[in-house]
Amino acid sequence: MGNETKIGSPSPMLRSTWLTVFVVELTVTSILNGFTILTFARNRHLRKRTTYLIINLTIADFFVGTVSGPMHICHTMTFKPGSGFGLGKFIVMFLEEVFTACSLLHLAMLSLERLHATLFPFRHCLMLDWVYFKAVACIWILAVMPASACAALFLIAPKASQYVWASLIIAVLFTVIVSYVIIALNVKRKTPPYSSGAVSSDRKLTVTMLVVIFLSTLAFLPYFLDAVLEISIKLRGLSDEARFNIQESFNLFFYANSFVNPLVYTLRMKEFRKATRVWCGSANTASRSQIIELNKMTE
Repeated sequence: MGNETKIGSPSPMLRSTWLTVFVVELTVTSILNGFTILTFARNRHLRKRTTYLIINLTIADFFVGTVSGPMHICHTMTFKPGSGFGLGKFIVMFLEEVFTACSLLHLAMLSLERLHATLFPFRHCLMLDWVYFKAVACIWILAVMPASACAALFLIAPKASQYVWASLIIAVLFTVIVSYVIIALNVKRKTPPYSSGAVSSDRKLTVTMLVVIFLSTLAFLPYFLDAVLEISIKLRGLSDEARFNIQESFNLFFYANSFVNPLVYTLRMKEFRKATRVWCGSANTASRSQIIELNKMTE
């Protein structure tokens, strides 16, 4: 994210403290999303049309933790906003932006997918897998455009890069809010005369996605307010260290968006919890059997 403003030079100790915090957060993000990806990969019954977008969101969030976050640390420690265009700097900024943009766009696509499932349930059930594959490909292609624009503008005109990100977040928020308002009104108006397992499962998935998107929105809302309302400029009366702490807190919340999803899946998706328990149980059994075999060999 390229929303750093020129706020002076904080002390090395303060920088090292925030570096440690970001390293811990990114490590947790990578581990949780990596574990979620492996759970989906090891359990075929979890890989279905209703989870294709969830899986791809998890992949995007995994790369946020393993690529975007480290690139953010790299650029904050090596070059400043408006320092001039360079290919190396552009690549660093692009890798920082593209996966976070992809994660945000997946939230919008998930809300549209749930809206379609609510308004047109029969047509939604008849959709083929290639529709989802095309949607995923479009998200990754679209993510390249704002990431490229932000990367170039951050090096030339930092203020303009903030407005690009703010525009992307506004588009995502608008899509999410409108979609779920329509879903809520439709569900309230058209209560089904019966409650089949499929209907109940679909509604639970919709609520799960609403929780994911709500928590994610709370995570990137401070960054959005900073970009739109220019909070960091209005707080000029504070010391450099105080403004640096506020700015990095916004970034910390923004990256927290990427480890919210696996936690929600674990708490709300019964199939995911069951698959995780089975996997962990089989892993523990395998490790115990290996220890027993090693003990027998050493006797």
